[in-house]
Amino acid sequence: MEVQELTTFVSVADFNSFSKAARHLGYSQAAVTIQIRQLEEELQVRLFDRLGKKVSLTNYGRIFYDHAAQVLLDLSKARESVKESNTLTGSLRIGTIDSLCSCIFPGILKEYHRQHPLVSLSVTTDTPTILLEMLNSNDLDVVYLLDEPLHDIRWRRVLDAAEDAVFAASSAHPLAGLKDITLERLLSFPLILTEKDASYRRVLDYALSLRGTEISPLFESNNTDLILEMVRSNMGITFLPEFTLTRDLELGTITKILIPCFPVNIRRQVIYHKDKWVNREMKAFFDLVLDLEKAQMPMAHPTPKSVIS
Repeated sequence: MEVQELTTFVSVADFNSFSKAARHLGYSQAAVTIQIRQLEEELQVRLFDRLGKKVSLTNYGRIFYDHAAQVLLDLSKARESVKESNTLTGSLRIGTIDSLCSCIFPGILKEYHRQHPLVSLSVTTDTPTILLEMLNSNDLDVVYLLDEPLHDIRWRRVLDAAEDAVFAASSAHPLAGLKDITLERLLSFPLILTEKDASYRRVLDYALSLRGTEISPLFESNNTDLILEMVRSNMGITFLPEFTLTRDLELGTITKILIPCFPVNIRRQVIYHKDKWVNREMKAFFDLVLDLEKAQMPMAHPTPKSVIS
């Protein structure tokens, strides 16, 4: 039984005419006659009485009409339910790291919710390794993280922007305000760092290893707020993305310690799986991130690269 046959049947019943139904549907009268005959043969009942030019439903036809009309109505509602509208009503699962969640995400999520208040948002914070595993298993839709440049044929990058990471200490630290500080002198002081599996800690360890240097931090944590509080208390030197220090730098509680000729390549990246269908909720998030990047940080970062495919 085909939907086309049900549509033809209902039209003939509504018009009480094969010819009028044919004109309404854009079929030939012969095509309408064939469809009704096929439907009657499948049901093994007569649906219409044909007396001259007059067409009327049989008892079986009247019973079947109610069901056929309801089926067509339900199909129409089903089609309408999946038609795209301007209002997003789905869900979005985002993974990120602690420092981004604390400093950058509140503004992103606030604006996304303002634009799309009916979208259900879920944010998971963890290490880059765990987040990317969740992305690969479809437990996350999008990952926004800081790391060395990530290259994997399974992923697509929407944003790839340089991020400054710096050494920093309390403004009361002995190195505060000094220039031409050597790396060796800085490393002679206690260090308060993120754990080894954290992205920018891993990049730092690699940069130091190129110089044949290893470090043993005084304290390790993935909680950026805790690290900053300990640095404010002058317990040691840290290494963090500069955006996490913005408030303290403005207040003068923390100062950057610049080490000449010590480049560290950290990228802020938004990634999704290449096999993931980019729904409208994801697309709206990508557009927002890129718009905010262009509007708020044109001087600090190069133009982002959008590689949605």
